[in-house]
Amino acid sequence: MPTEAVIFDMDGLLIDSEPLWRLAEQEIFATVGINLTEDMCFETMGLSTREVVEYWYRHFDCDRGDIGEVAGRLEDRMVEMIREEGEPLPGVYALLEHCRQAGLTLAIASGSVDRLIEAVVERLALKPYFSLYHSAQHEAAGKPDPAVYLGALRRLDLKAGQCVAFEDSLRGVQSAKAAGLYTVAVPEPGINRREFVIADKVLHSLEQALQLPWLNGRTLKLQP
Repeated sequence: MPTEAVIFDMDGLLIDSEPLWRLAEQEIFATVGINLTEDMCFETMGLSTREVVEYWYRHFDCDRGDIGEVAGRLEDRMVEMIREEGEPLPGVYALLEHCRQAGLTLAIASGSVDRLIEAVVERLALKPYFSLYHSAQHEAAGKPDPAVYLGALRRLDLKAGQCVAFEDSLRGVQSAKAAGLYTVAVPEPGINRREFVIADKVLHSLEQALQLPWLNGRTLKLQP
Protein backbone atom coordinates (compact mmCIF):
# COMPACT_ATOMS: atom_id res chain seq x y z
CA MET A 1 0.00 0.00 0.00
CA PRO A 2 1.64 3.29 -1.06
CA THR A 3 2.27 5.90 1.58
CA GLU A 4 0.09 8.98 1.26
CA ALA A 5 0.86 10.96 4.41
CA VAL A 6 3.40 11.57 7.16
CA ILE A 7 2.11 12.41 10.64
CA PHE A 8 4.49 14.23 12.95
CA ASP A 9 4.49 14.63 16.68
CA MET A 10 5.41 18.21 17.61
CA ASP A 11 7.14 18.77 20.96
CA GLY A 12 10.73 17.56 20.92
CA LEU A 13 10.45 16.54 17.27
CA LEU A 14 9.67 19.63 15.20
CA ILE A 15 10.52 22.17 17.89
CA ASP A 16 13.19 22.02 20.58
CA SER A 17 10.56 22.48 23.27
CA GLU A 18 11.26 19.68 25.73
CA PRO A 19 13.88 21.76 27.63
CA LEU A 20 11.32 24.58 27.73
CA TRP A 21 8.68 22.20 29.07
CA ARG A 22 11.01 21.09 31.86
CA LEU A 23 11.73 24.69 32.86
CA ALA A 24 8.05 25.63 32.74
CA GLU A 25 7.02 22.57 34.76
CA GLN A 26 9.59 23.26 37.46
CA GLU A 27 8.50 26.90 37.61
CA ILE A 28 4.74 26.34 37.70
CA PHE A 29 4.70 23.32 40.01
CA ALA A 30 6.90 25.16 42.51
CA THR A 31 4.03 27.65 42.95
CA VAL A 32 1.85 24.83 44.31
CA GLY A 33 4.53 23.38 46.55
CA ILE A 34 5.75 20.63 44.23
CA ASN A 35 9.47 20.79 43.54
CA LEU A 36 10.47 18.85 40.44
CA THR A 37 13.98 18.06 39.31
CA GLU A 38 14.84 18.06 35.62
CA ASP A 39 15.16 14.27 35.70
CA MET A 40 11.66 13.97 37.19
CA CYS A 41 10.24 15.97 34.28
CA PHE A 42 11.38 13.25 31.86
CA GLU A 43 8.82 10.92 33.47
CA THR A 44 5.90 12.78 31.90
CA MET A 45 7.21 13.22 28.35
CA GLY A 46 4.41 12.62 25.85
CA LEU A 47 1.54 13.29 28.26
CA SER A 48 -0.97 16.08 27.77
CA THR A 49 -0.67 19.13 30.04
CA ARG A 50 -3.61 18.08 32.17
CA GLU A 51 -2.20 14.55 32.45
CA VAL A 52 1.13 15.99 33.62
CA VAL A 53 -0.63 17.83 36.44
CA GLU A 54 -2.68 14.76 37.34
CA TYR A 55 0.49 12.63 37.34
CA TRP A 56 2.34 14.79 39.83
CA TYR A 57 -0.71 15.42 42.02
CA ARG A 58 -1.08 11.63 42.34
CA HIS A 59 2.63 11.18 42.94
CA PHE A 60 2.70 13.75 45.76
CA ASP A 61 -0.76 12.83 47.07
CA CYS A 62 -1.88 16.38 46.39
CA ASP A 63 -5.63 17.12 46.54
CA ARG A 64 -5.85 20.79 45.63
CA GLY A 65 -8.79 20.68 43.22
CA ASP A 66 -7.11 23.06 40.77
CA ILE A 67 -5.81 20.70 38.07
CA GLY A 68 -7.40 22.65 35.22
CA GLU A 69 -6.11 25.98 36.51
CA VAL A 70 -2.53 24.74 36.94
CA ALA A 71 -2.61 23.07 33.51
CA GLY A 72 -3.79 26.36 32.02
CA ARG A 73 -0.99 28.28 33.69
CA LEU A 74 1.54 25.78 32.42
CA GLU A 75 0.16 26.16 28.89
CA ASP A 76 0.24 29.96 29.20
CA ARG A 77 3.90 29.85 30.20
CA MET A 78 4.74 27.49 27.35
CA VAL A 79 3.02 29.66 24.76
CA GLU A 80 5.03 32.61 26.06
CA MET A 81 8.32 30.69 25.94
CA ILE A 82 7.64 29.23 22.50
CA ARG A 83 6.90 32.67 21.06
CA GLU A 84 10.09 34.07 22.58
CA GLU A 85 12.55 31.16 22.38
CA GLY A 86 11.18 28.33 20.24
CA GLU A 87 13.64 26.94 17.71
CA PRO A 88 13.29 24.13 15.13
CA LEU A 89 15.23 20.92 15.59
CA PRO A 90 17.89 19.96 13.01
CA GLY A 91 16.53 18.66 9.73
CA VAL A 92 12.94 19.86 10.17
CA TYR A 93 12.62 22.07 7.11
CA ALA A 94 14.67 19.82 4.83
CA LEU A 95 12.50 16.82 5.67
CA LEU A 96 9.22 18.72 5.40
CA GLU A 97 10.21 20.14 2.03
CA HIS A 98 11.36 16.73 0.81
CA CYS A 99 8.04 15.19 1.81
CA ARG A 100 6.10 18.00 0.21
CA GLN A 101 8.04 17.63 -3.03
CA ALA A 102 7.22 13.92 -2.92
CA GLY A 103 3.52 14.81 -2.96
CA LEU A 104 2.85 13.62 0.59
CA THR A 105 0.20 15.06 2.87
CA LEU A 106 1.67 16.28 6.17
CA ALA A 107 -0.13 16.42 9.51
CA ILE A 108 0.63 16.99 13.18
CA ALA A 109 -0.72 14.72 15.94
CA SER A 110 0.20 16.20 19.30
CA GLY A 111 -0.60 15.83 22.97
CA SER A 112 -0.43 19.62 23.25
CA VAL A 113 -3.57 21.73 23.14
CA ASP A 114 -4.56 23.64 20.01
CA ARG A 115 -3.19 26.99 21.16
CA LEU A 116 0.24 25.49 21.80
CA ILE A 117 0.26 23.86 18.37
CA GLU A 118 -0.78 27.16 16.82
CA ALA A 119 2.02 28.97 18.67
CA VAL A 120 4.58 26.50 17.31
CA VAL A 121 3.21 26.62 13.77
CA GLU A 122 3.37 30.41 13.84
CA ARG A 123 6.81 30.63 15.48
CA LEU A 124 8.42 28.16 13.06
CA ALA A 125 6.41 29.29 10.00
CA LEU A 126 5.13 25.74 9.41
CA LYS A 127 1.70 26.57 8.02
CA PRO A 128 2.69 26.09 4.34
CA TYR A 129 3.69 22.49 5.04
CA PHE A 130 0.81 21.04 7.05
CA SER A 131 -2.68 20.18 5.86
CA LEU A 132 -4.00 19.72 9.40
CA TYR A 133 -3.09 19.32 13.02
CA HIS A 134 -4.92 17.23 15.56
CA SER A 135 -4.66 17.69 19.32
CA ALA A 136 -5.26 15.08 22.01
CA GLN A 137 -7.39 17.68 23.77
CA HIS A 138 -10.19 16.57 21.42
CA GLU A 139 -9.83 12.92 22.46
CA ALA A 140 -10.79 11.00 25.61
CA ALA A 141 -7.15 10.09 26.32
CA GLY A 142 -3.70 11.30 25.38
CA LYS A 143 -0.64 9.33 24.35
CA PRO A 144 0.20 6.42 24.77
CA ASP A 145 -3.47 5.86 23.91
CA PRO A 146 -3.78 5.71 20.09
CA ALA A 147 -6.77 8.09 20.03
CA VAL A 148 -4.91 11.16 18.72
CA TYR A 149 -3.47 9.18 15.79
CA LEU A 150 -6.78 7.49 15.05
CA GLY A 151 -8.40 10.93 15.06
CA ALA A 152 -5.78 12.26 12.65
CA LEU A 153 -6.32 9.27 10.35
CA ARG A 154 -10.07 9.92 10.33
CA ARG A 155 -9.54 13.54 9.42
CA LEU A 156 -7.06 12.58 6.70
CA ASP A 157 -9.49 9.90 5.47
CA LEU A 158 -6.59 7.44 5.27
CA LYS A 159 -5.77 4.02 6.67
CA ALA A 160 -2.87 3.43 9.05
CA GLY A 161 -1.01 1.49 6.36
CA GLN A 162 -0.96 4.61 4.18
CA CYS A 163 0.85 6.73 6.78
CA VAL A 164 4.20 7.03 8.53
CA ALA A 165 4.52 8.55 12.01
CA PHE A 166 7.52 10.40 13.44
CA GLU A 167 7.82 10.53 17.25
CA ASP A 168 10.38 11.49 19.87
CA SER A 169 8.88 10.06 23.09
CA LEU A 170 8.25 6.47 24.12
CA ARG A 171 4.60 7.24 24.86
CA GLY A 172 4.29 8.75 21.41
CA VAL A 173 5.79 5.68 19.75
CA GLN A 174 3.42 3.46 21.72
CA SER A 175 0.49 5.62 20.58
CA ALA A 176 1.44 5.51 16.91
CA LYS A 177 2.16 1.77 16.94
CA ALA A 178 -1.13 1.05 18.72
CA ALA A 179 -2.87 2.94 15.90
CA GLY A 180 -1.15 0.65 13.41
CA LEU A 181 1.31 3.12 11.89
CA TYR A 182 4.84 2.49 10.67
CA THR A 183 6.72 4.54 13.27
CA VAL A 184 10.06 6.31 13.15
CA ALA A 185 11.48 7.32 16.54
CA VAL A 186 13.85 10.26 17.00
CA PRO A 187 14.59 10.25 20.77
CA GLU A 188 16.02 13.30 22.49
CA PRO A 189 19.80 12.96 23.10
CA GLY A 190 20.42 11.32 26.45
CA ILE A 191 17.27 9.20 26.35
CA ASN A 192 17.79 5.43 26.60
CA ARG A 193 17.34 4.40 22.97
CA ARG A 194 16.92 0.73 23.91
CA GLU A 195 13.44 1.59 25.19
CA PHE A 196 12.38 2.34 21.61
CA VAL A 197 12.67 -1.21 20.31
CA ILE A 198 8.98 -1.22 19.35
CA ALA A 199 9.61 1.52 16.78
CA ASP A 200 10.14 0.41 13.19
CA LYS A 201 13.17 2.69 12.87
CA VAL A 202 15.19 4.72 15.39
CA LEU A 203 17.16 7.76 14.21
CA HIS A 204 19.52 10.21 15.87
CA SER A 205 17.90 13.20 14.13
CA LEU A 206 15.41 14.13 11.45
CA GLU A 207 18.37 14.81 9.16
CA GLN A 208 18.92 11.05 9.01
CA ALA A 209 15.42 10.55 7.64
CA LEU A 210 16.54 11.94 4.30
CA GLN A 211 18.87 8.95 3.97
CA LEU A 212 16.21 6.30 4.56
CA PRO A 213 15.81 3.98 1.56
CA TRP A 214 12.03 4.47 1.36
CA LEU A 215 12.29 8.26 1.17
CA ASN A 216 13.37 8.56 -2.41
CA GLY A 217 12.32 10.79 -5.28
CA ARG A 218 8.59 11.42 -5.55
CA THR A 219 7.44 8.32 -3.69
CA LEU A 220 7.71 7.04 -0.14
CA LYS A 221 7.59 3.27 0.00
CA LEU A 222 8.00 1.15 3.10
CA GLN A 223 10.39 -1.75 3.05
CA PRO A 224 8.79 -5.07 4.11
